[in-house]
Amino acid sequence: MANKQDALVEIVGLARAHGLSADEIRDAMETELQTGPDKGRVLGRIFAILGGIFVFSGIAVFASMNWDVMNSASRIIITLGSGIAAFVLALIASGDTRYQKAVAPLLLIAAVMQPTGLLVTINEYFSGGNWRHAALLVAGAMLLQQGLVFYSRKYATLLFTSILFALWFLTVGLDLLNMDAKHISMLLGISTVGLCVGLSSTAYRAVTPFFFLIGALAFYSGLFATVEGEALELIFLFAACGGVFLSATVRSRTLLIVSTIAILSYIGYFTGKHFADSLGWPIVLVLLGIALIVMSALAMRINRRYIK
Repeated sequence: MANKQDALVEIVGLARAHGLSADEIRDAMETELQTGPDKGRVLGRIFAILGGIFVFSGIAVFASMNWDVMNSASRIIITLGSGIAAFVLALIASGDTRYQKAVAPLLLIAAVMQPTGLLVTINEYFSGGNWRHAALLVAGAMLLQQGLVFYSRKYATLLFTSILFALWFLTVGLDLLNMDAKHISMLLGISTVGLCVGLSSTAYRAVTPFFFLIGALAFYSGLFATVEGEALELIFLFAACGGVFLSATVRSRTLLIVSTIAILSYIGYFTGKHFADSLGWPIVLVLLGIALIVMSALAMRINRRYIK
């Protein structure tokens, strides 16, 4: 009881020192209780995700087992029809608080089945032509659908799928313009990282780790393919170091990991290329090991101080 009384006295002192009222303290405690961990919510989310996985698996297995005996209409119904049905159900569930956990799995199922169905439809009823035109049409249609509904409903899942379809659309479009694959990779990679930097300070931060991963991988792979063997090859190392500093600024562990791996990979590539046949190679290996240790320690320090 004495400890509890001392705690109350301390709380009163802090409240007076900071000008806090009893109502403000009560509201803060209620908010904390409402936003605290809820095992029931976590369990419900897990069951919703597992349910979506089983539904998608059932549709996929049924379609694969009967694909050869289906006619064109049946193939379209099982793919495009299932996707549209899942999307409509997701929109209906989004308006009812009892079924909120089912919205994300249904949206993801729809995001897979609808473009698959559209491609099946094109394949069944249209022949010849450039396959990239079909891919561009499907990606554009899905981007329009997902983007418009995201603008209306503000679901993070829809933002995630919208970015995916935007990347698909841009990749195919730039390929149609005969842009080099490594330049497409660099352009979309840096654009994706830039988008994630913008989203890092918003309520949609949860979607950024995946896109930081693919954006950084795309940019580094495209950049290395561009500068490999050139006089400006060290630009890659500087870019990867810049990625490490950017990861600390936006507090992204994913970007930190990818950038650190890029630095270490380049150091290994550079030493192997220029020092593999040298008598000093054992020394180089030792130095490389020290560099690895230093880089790992630096990455852990950045993660601990600026990200975690």
